[in-house]
Amino acid sequence: MLYPIDYRDQEDYNHVGAITDLTHNEESKESNRWTGKDGSGWTGLVNAIKGWDGTAIISAEMIGGLRPPAARRLLDGLASPTIDVVVTMRDLGRILPSSWQQHVRNTHTQDYKAYLKRRTRERGADSPLQMQSTWDTERHQTFWRSYAYGALVRRWQDLVGPEHVRIVTLPKPGAPSTLLWERFREAVDAPGLPQTPPRLPAFIANVGSTRAEAILLHALNVEAKRRGWNRKTTNELQQRLLSGGFLDRPDRGAPLLLPSRFLKPVQTWADVDIDDVRSTGVTLLGDLEDLRVPDSTASHNRAAPEEVAAAGAFATANAMDYEAELIRRRNEREARLTLPGRVLRRVRDRVRPPRS
Repeated sequence: MLYPIDYRDQEDYNHVGAITDLTHNEESKESNRWTGKDGSGWTGLVNAIKGWDGTAIISAEMIGGLRPPAARRLLDGLASPTIDVVVTMRDLGRILPSSWQQHVRNTHTQDYKAYLKRRTRERGADSPLQMQSTWDTERHQTFWRSYAYGALVRRWQDLVGPEHVRIVTLPKPGAPSTLLWERFREAVDAPGLPQTPPRLPAFIANVGSTRAEAILLHALNVEAKRRGWNRKTTNELQQRLLSGGFLDRPDRGAPLLLPSRFLKPVQTWADVDIDDVRSTGVTLLGDLEDLRVPDSTASHNRAAPEEVAAAGAFATANAMDYEAELIRRRNEREARLTLPGRVLRRVRDRVRPPRS
């Protein structure tokens, strides 16, 4: 089995950059922020697969949100005689908070409740069968293209054939940590894959934010926008806070849950989607009951100000430690130089011609 990670002169555990490189003209309003518009990311991924004599796996959450023409372009670009599609499904009670957190990590400024109201409007009051043409054609409908699961299955069944689509459900909280991996191994029919799931560093694995952390990052986005920062600068600061701040905190606080007012609508959507998926006759690894949304998914409480302040204080202190360590190393290097050596280096720096 091949899972390409080094096709772009850097490690990519998520193939979103390569796929965006192929489809950004059709699917995005923005220029490709991962690899530019030269197609190199997609070309590198395809070449890695073509050079492999066996089964290859590509994975990116955004594949589920592609409209049919872009999805067909992806399949044609792979030029493989056999393509199987495995869809991993998580209940909407966990998807919606996670989706807003990712929205925040992408430097957007829409607050949580406004985000959920937007998803409610886009879901509409009609059945998934009636809404599918809207979800499949309108660019901004990426969320329900990805997470209205019956419509998602039908779209890919139409593209690769019903026998080539399988779904894997994410087990309910409290299930053995290896169960999802076991289901995935069975779905891809790959006994050669290890029986225990591979482990990645927490930051690479994209561990979710807690409630307090997500609120703090959202406030950061709002302030950055007010100051006129570009998205790249804001995102770089976020990455510093996540990798060198939040993840090192011993007690990161409570997870982000649904506000209680949204619980019943989300439970209704989940129930409708379960019946819709069942009607497709798709091969299932897991249990559709995993997609029910329990009452425990919602919270009646807001994050206390001191929770958010504590998360921010910890991340700030960690960032200061990082900067202090850089200064200490620089001072040590300076101290190792003799006085004549320091003078010579400063003179050399002053007379060195500027780079062309």
